[in-house]
Amino acid sequence: MGSRQRLILALDVESPQKAADLVGRLSDLISFYKIGLRLFTLGGPRIISKLKEMDVKLFLDLKLHDIPNTVADASRAAVSMGVDMFNLHIGGGMRMMQAAVEAARDEADRIGIPPPILLGVTVLTSLD
Repeated sequence: MGSRQRLILALDVESPQKAADLVGRLSDLISFYKIGLRLFTLGGPRIISKLKEMDVKLFLDLKLHDIPNTVADASRAAVSMGVDMFNLHIGGGMRMMQAAVEAARDEADRIGIPPPILLGVTVLTSLD
């Protein structure tokens, strides 16, 4: 596996346009990009669509943490947008995580795509 497949670049930039420009410049070198809370809040599902049109993989880093039904709905939405990976905060508990996994698999099956990778976040790195 080459470095293009091993790296995930965080798109921690000021605007959706800057994110798209950066991906456009680097997509020959890097195939996987992280969309965090800031960029998703600024660009919403449109930034995901725009970047997916550039034939790259996306990691949606929102650290989902809510009641199981709400996280399941958000998981289905993430899959329907085409993200390749997203994360959950494991503090939400086993039922929440199971609901997310089941919803993601079901939605992927429904629309005929591979299910995304789900990651569990244990502790935020910037707690004081």
